[in-house]
Parts: sequence; C-alpha cells; structure tokens
Amino acid sequence: MSNDFKSVLEVRTENLKQQRSRREQFSRAPVSALPLAPNHLGGGAVVLGAESRASGDVAIDMVDSRTSQQLQLIDEQDSYIQSRADTMQNIESTIVELGSIFQQLAHMVKEQEETIQRIDENVMGAQLDVEAAHSEILKYFQSVTSNRWLMVKIFLILIVFFIIFVVFLA
Repeated sequence: MSNDFKSVLEVRTENLKQQRSRREQFSRAPVSALPLAPNHLGGGAVVLGAESRASGDVAIDMVDSRTSQQLQLIDEQDSYIQSRADTMQNIESTIVELGSIFQQLAHMVKEQEETIQRIDENVMGAQLDVEAAHSEILKYFQSVTSNRWLMVKIFLILIVFFIIFVVFLA
C-alpha cells in the first residue's frame, strides 16, 4: 500500500511541475500582444489630437491610461498566479511530508507485527508447557493415590514414632 501511495505522490509531483512550467510559459504575455496596446491605436490618437487641436477642442489621450491599466492588470494577475503557485507548492510539500510520515508509520506497523507474532508464538509455547505440566501432575497424583504400599509405609512410620514417643517419653 505504501508503494502505491508513493507512486501516486510521484505522479502528482510530476503533474504539478508540468502545470507550473506550462503556466510560466503561457502566462507571460508580451505587452504588444494585448488588444488595446498603443501600437494598435497609436496612429489614430495622433491624428485625433491634431484634428482636435486644429478645431480648438480639447482631446484626452486615453491610450496611455488604457495601457497602464492593462499593465497593472497583468501585474495583478501575475502576482495572483504566483501566489497560487506558491500555495500549490506548499500543499505539494505538505503532501510529500505526509507521504513520508505514512511510510514511516507503515514501517513501524510492520515491525510491530513481527513483534506481536513472536509474542503470540511465545504465549502459545507457554500454554503448551503449562498443559503438559498439568497432565504430568495429574499422572503423579494418580500414581500417589493408587500406591497402597506408600500408604502402608506412611502408616507404619507413624506407628513407629508413636511407639517411640510413648515408650521413651512417657
């Protein structure tokens, strides 16, 4: 499972790098390519200015203000795109860090699994030993209770001690 997750992270990282390079390649549009750039309307504005001066009217040259607005808009868009790229990079690094944490966790779980298996095997061995000891104790108890000679010997020893006690101490 961790290898699959790692490969998914690698593919995702490659995709993000490709998107970033495409974004950098296509987001930097030259100023002359803008639709309202001065080279598109420049000739008309000069003629308009000359005609308005000749007639005595006042004309405002809007080409420079439009160009500056477009440049300002491009700068804002570039800064927005850059902030988005930085945010995506932070997210990507966080995902990579999480991937490494999950790999470490999987490794620790694998190590614990081996330890648990050894403990389980030891418990099973101890249980078998206890059962074997119990059966041996039962055999010994049965042999002791069925041994009549042992009871006779113990009874004779008690009688001998009783006689010795009565004869010598009384």
